[in-house]
Amino acid sequence: MAEEQHLSALERLIRYGSDDDVRRFYALLRPPELADLLERLNGEDRKRAFELMTAPLASDVLRVVEDPELEEILEDMPAERVAEIAHESMTDDAADMIGALDEEKRAETLEHLDGEDRREIEELLEYGEDTAGGLMQTELVHVREDCTVREAMEQVRAENEDEVGDIHIVYVVGADDRLLGTVSPADLITADPDVPLSSVQDRDPIVVPPTMDQEDLAELVREHDLAAVAVVDENRRLLGQVLIDDVVDVMEDEATEDIARMAGTDFEAVFDDSVRAAVRLRAPWLIPAFIGGLLVTFFLGSVESSLKEATILAVFLPVVLGMAGNIGTQTSAITVRNLALGRLDFKRVGRTILRQVFTGLAIGSMFGAALLLFVLVTRGDDVAVKKYAMTLALAIWTAMTVGATMGVTVPLLLNKLGFDPAIATSPFVQTANDVTGVGILIVIANALDLI
Repeated sequence: MAEEQHLSALERLIRYGSDDDVRRFYALLRPPELADLLERLNGEDRKRAFELMTAPLASDVLRVVEDPELEEILEDMPAERVAEIAHESMTDDAADMIGALDEEKRAETLEHLDGEDRREIEELLEYGEDTAGGLMQTELVHVREDCTVREAMEQVRAENEDEVGDIHIVYVVGADDRLLGTVSPADLITADPDVPLSSVQDRDPIVVPPTMDQEDLAELVREHDLAAVAVVDENRRLLGQVLIDDVVDVMEDEATEDIARMAGTDFEAVFDDSVRAAVRLRAPWLIPAFIGGLLVTFFLGSVESSLKEATILAVFLPVVLGMAGNIGTQTSAITVRNLALGRLDFKRVGRTILRQVFTGLAIGSMFGAALLLFVLVTRGDDVAVKKYAMTLALAIWTAMTVGATMGVTVPLLLNKLGFDPAIATSPFVQTANDVTGVGILIVIANALDLI
């Protein structure tokens, strides 16, 4: 409710209030709160809202704006204004902003930056956006090894917080900027001021190359519980650092991408509200489901006349298909997650598959017995009903076993072939289970002379 009130107030101020009224309103909110409001404004109001921001405030707000809205906002800004905001931003955020521009506007924006800013941002733009180099910032605090703790503290205090940001780690370098070690601010504070810095530094810090993939970087940071990690070249020369807040953004984006693909769609569809984009991104993934549905219809059509005499099978068919699809989706989701976390040992992949097969057998037995009893209780226990009940029990048991097996093998196979295994969960596994479930029921019913 408060957010809606803030949005209405901001819209009124932008349209009818003075510039000073808008700026006073800005002072009441934090940058993330402002970013949420500005993302919901229409184009003209949003353009006006950013025109009234100081460059430092605009920098703080744009840092937390989601990518699709960020591109729209920057597209409406003059190149000179983008350069002004980039100058107030950390180098990684500035590179992200300028990298989101089209080629012509990017070149124009870089021309408005001074030499040092332009050089640093151009260097960052050379790295892939999904690499450690693309995530790193060049602002950091470094001290020479040949000093005391007292001297190192004085150097840290002399740093401008607006220029280096939060200090998570102090980097110890040699004369050629080669990284020799790290020391935490807490260790500097608690150490004897007169001891050599070399006596309190960590001489074997974790470092990464600028080409490291962001997923591998995120896993490294998570595993070692790092607040910051140094990025170095092949000669161990310190290039920059990646902070935990950027790694958290990576984790969020990767989780969003996995969820989107598991739903049979695309990362962009999560943020894009347009119908055209939704159709373009989602329709291709639904084609296999449509084809699978046609195959199910074909199978059922081939035994339509027989099913008219065995309506009990048709009535309980959705139960068989639903349970096979559910256990397949469960298994594939677990498999995809374990692949993403690197927890699957491919030397023992056979054991992994067998475990899921036996799980399907066990759970299928439970629900097969439950369905057998349900049919007998609700439909009577004459000979014909017993045969139908046994058919359905065998069908659900077999279908759930096959569903669990497919749920683990399909993601593993796609991963082996170099495809993203997240796409295996839906609609591929669900559709495949529907087709095999119908086939299993028809085969068993035929074997028992029911159709």
